[in-house]
Amino acid sequence: QLYLLAYGFAEAAQAIFWVTVFMVFVLYICGVTLARTLGRPPIEDPNHAFLVEHFGDVFRSMLTLFQVVACPDVTKFKENNLLWHHLGFLFFLIVFIIFMSFGMIA
Repeated sequence: QLYLLAYGFAEAAQAIFWVTVFMVFVLYICGVTLARTLGRPPIEDPNHAFLVEHFGDVFRSMLTLFQVVACPDVTKFKENNLLWHHLGFLFFLIVFIIFMSFGMIA
């Protein structure tokens, strides 16, 4: 019975590893996408400083997205009506948080 327990643990660890790899891959792809789109706003954008600070490069985009997934508190995005100025980003965040939450549960 110890063998079954150890085998089950090894299978679970393998599944968790592959889910983690997949979630990091999705986080990277979304980070690249947001760094290329939101990370380079025009100067006249009222949220220019915030967008460059949080989405200026891929690493910062990934970190911001991970923070949103780990603690889905979007109050910092409500400043200066960022979510209403960039409606595509609002819908992206909704889908991203839901999808990544399922990944964290798995």
